[in-house]
Amino acid sequence: MKRQKDQPDPAARLRDQIPEAGFPRGVGVASVTTFVLLLMITAFTAVYLSTAGPLSLLRADSDKQVPDEVTAGRQRATTALAQALATSATSAAGDLRVAADSGVFDTAGDDAVLDRLGETYPDWRGIAVFDPAAKKVVATHGEPVAVENLREVDVTNLTVRPIARPGDNPLVLTALPLTGGRDGKLLVVSTPLRGIAAELGKGTVQQIRLVTPDGAPLSSSGAEVAETDSVAQGLLSRAATAAAAGESGVLTGDAGTNPAKPGEQVAPVVSYAPIASDGTAGSLGLAVVALSRFPVEPVPVRWPGLIPAAVLLVLALAGFVLLRRAVVKPVLRLRADALAVAAGALDEPVRQSRIREVNRLTRAVERYRAKLAVRRPRAKVKARFSALLVVGVVTIALLGWSVAVAATLGRQQAAVSPTVLGEYGGRVAHSAETLRRSLAQGLGDLRSVARLGSTAQPDRLNGMLRELAENESRFRSVYVADAEGAVLHQEGRESLRDPGKVPDGWGVRQHNTSGRVPVVYAFAHLPDSGKVLVGEYDIPRMASVLGSAGGRVRVVDEGKRTIADTQGYLAFSEVTDAVLVENITTAQSGKDARESTDSSLVVANRLAGEGSVAELKWVVVADQPIASLGVADNTVRSGARVAALLTAVVALMLFAWHLLVVVLPLRRVAESAVPIAKGVGMGAVVYPQRQDEIGTIASCVEICRQALTDGKARLGEVRRPEGAATDETKLLQRIEAETEPARPARRRELAERGQSRK
Repeated sequence: MKRQKDQPDPAARLRDQIPEAGFPRGVGVASVTTFVLLLMITAFTAVYLSTAGPLSLLRADSDKQVPDEVTAGRQRATTALAQALATSATSAAGDLRVAADSGVFDTAGDDAVLDRLGETYPDWRGIAVFDPAAKKVVATHGEPVAVENLREVDVTNLTVRPIARPGDNPLVLTALPLTGGRDGKLLVVSTPLRGIAAELGKGTVQQIRLVTPDGAPLSSSGAEVAETDSVAQGLLSRAATAAAAGESGVLTGDAGTNPAKPGEQVAPVVSYAPIASDGTAGSLGLAVVALSRFPVEPVPVRWPGLIPAAVLLVLALAGFVLLRRAVVKPVLRLRADALAVAAGALDEPVRQSRIREVNRLTRAVERYRAKLAVRRPRAKVKARFSALLVVGVVTIALLGWSVAVAATLGRQQAAVSPTVLGEYGGRVAHSAETLRRSLAQGLGDLRSVARLGSTAQPDRLNGMLRELAENESRFRSVYVADAEGAVLHQEGRESLRDPGKVPDGWGVRQHNTSGRVPVVYAFAHLPDSGKVLVGEYDIPRMASVLGSAGGRVRVVDEGKRTIADTQGYLAFSEVTDAVLVENITTAQSGKDARESTDSSLVVANRLAGEGSVAELKWVVVADQPIASLGVADNTVRSGARVAALLTAVVALMLFAWHLLVVVLPLRRVAESAVPIAKGVGMGAVVYPQRQDEIGTIASCVEICRQALTDGKARLGEVRRPEGAATDETKLLQRIEAETEPARPARRRELAERGQSRK
């Protein structure tokens, strides 16, 4: 910047004396900043509001791929399968804990103990008493137990160890160290690992592999993968390595021809998840790897955001030009003319403006110039527009664009392929099967305790109930009731079932159809005692079992009343949605119920057609909003909503910024400048409240006020008053110069005053 003495222009010299701060101050900063932001939103709208992604412009044609929702669903399903396998692997461990409290091991003979356990737990394939020191089997029951897998294992507490079986599902060995007279020996139970067959039975999974912690396959179920299928083999190998490291995820391979349908292209999808279990020892750290094949679908290449982006670009350019010409340029022109007048250049008239806020100031400054130059002011120019109106028009145009985009692209319905609907239906069926198995296993646990507790002492039976309530999270309360249903001994939380006779035999029942909480219980009578064991299921835990399906999953009874829900609900609230009711009715008849509506995917499955759980007559109904799916049209809709929201925010920011930085400050300066031009309030100092162009105009108005009061000698320099802006300003009377003859008389008068004081 040049030094002041080197600048001959008085206006430039005066401008250097008045400070003006940089960004974010300045009357033109708001328009430039909002214009840049609108350009960025325009680029986002054009590039990201597409069905194929921003890189599809670089490709000659679009590739076919498995929908993202399908791959994400397979990952959720595999994780749920891993949790189910972990529960199945440790089921015998929980049974052994309960049996240990029953006193069954107090029996003298090993064969008698094994016979009693075999009768109590018919699902156990084989039971053996193994002596690790002697490396021999002392007693067996049922199928042979592969105890050789435990020869090198130090079993100090309850241990679970899976073993492979060629051509069949793996077995799980559960070993319990015995005490008392059998100290040093192990009770080994062999149980099948359940849950794989149900997953394969859905038709979407081709093969399931269980891999060991070192990544080696322990077993495989389902169709074999050809060695020549290098794509699938590579995916399985990569997934086994990642799963062995405790990771979970999904891998998708390149598409190929479907051997069953030569005209269809399918791609392998491999999902994997670790199998983890707490509370047991041993090398259970397995992982599950599932291979599926899904038809690939062409990714539709559409760019619906190009037209909205073009419109937004036009609005941004038009708004920027309008603001610069109608608001910014008049203020800058007024600043230049005000500096010229305040610097003493009074020959050129002040250029007038059609903008109302600027027009008031240009007329006032023109009158300052006319009074100081002793000339007639330039003719008035009538104002036509307000600066606030111009800013409001630009803001409304941008808000209108936001509303239009949100109402069109932001609300468009996405199309869902049959592959996505089928995969979602498979997940719901798996969740329903998991819930059915959980209810049935709860009943099985009660029946086992009833068999063991029929001859046990009361304290032994109470210990078994305590173990069942603490380790089996499916039950909220377990108790012994008499023949009339009155509770005799209880473990867990307080019973919710109303007192009343329990049905004969054993089974699972729904106790109520109204009330605050649904009461669902399993029961089994103690033989030859007149007593009955009752376990009340935990409803929130039942709902958590269904969460792996995705969306909102509900369990409804025969009257379509809600029993459990993965989202907030009111117990026994009746389902009234017409689509849900129709699918529930279809599922109750045993038929397949799957439907895709404009807004959601609806799937309903009967919980059980036969067995102990069928008495409930429940239906699992799931509702997955299409808006939550990862399909291409949803990406466009989400991007449109983001673009509309961002543009609305920028529009409101543009309005507020111009209002606070330009319009209101101009009006405040005009309120002080106009009275001065009329000769009113000449003693009121005009303080610049902002260090920008409008603050410079206010400083020029103050210089002109001083010049109108004290003479033109005040022009060209900034004289800042002392004190605060709230201090009262007094106008002192000017002292006129005395004539030459009056000076001696004045001296004599002053001398006489001095003598009188002495």
